[in-house]
Amino acid sequence: MERIKYIMELINKNLMLINETGYVFDDGGFDDMLHSYGVAYFTAASAFKRGLDPEIGYIIGLLHDLGRIVNDDYSEAHGITGALMVQKVLADSGLFDESEIGIIYASLSKHSKKNEENGPYEEVLKDADLFERIFFMADYGQEEINKKTRVNRILGDFGLKIQRDED
Repeated sequence: MERIKYIMELINKNLMLINETGYVFDDGGFDDMLHSYGVAYFTAASAFKRGLDPEIGYIIGLLHDLGRIVNDDYSEAHGITGALMVQKVLADSGLFDESEIGIIYASLSKHSKKNEENGPYEEVLKDADLFERIFFMADYGQEEINKKTRVNRILGDFGLKIQRDED
C-alpha cells in the first residue's frame, strides 16, 4: 500500500496543478483525474484476472498518461516521455526493484501503440486505457484493427461480452 500511496501523491500533485487551470482532455469532455484512476482500476482488475500483480497494474494505470499531463503532449510520444520521467522517480524512491521499474517503463512507453502486441502488462494497460475511454467517454476514436479484440478481451476478464440486438 505504501507504493500505491506514493504514486497517488505523485499523480495527484500533477493533476491538481492542471485541474486548477481547468485543463481537461482536448475535446473538453473528460477530466484527467477520472481517466487516470479509471484506467488504474481497470488495469488492476484485469491484471489480477490474468495472473499478474494487481498492485503493479494499478500503478501502471495511474501513471500511464503522466507524460501527456506534465508536458501537454497529445502525441504518441507522451508514453515514452512519461516512462522516462517515471523511471527516475521510481528508482529514487527505493520502493521498486529493477524488474518492476522495467515492467512499468515498458508499459508506459508502449501504451499508445494499440495495434502492436507486447508483453502482458503492456497489453493489460492498452486494453484498460481503450476500455476506459469507450466506457466512460464514449470515445470510439479512429477505427483500429485490434479495438474489437481489446474490448472483448477486457470484457472477458470480467465474464462479460457485447450482446448485439438481432434484427
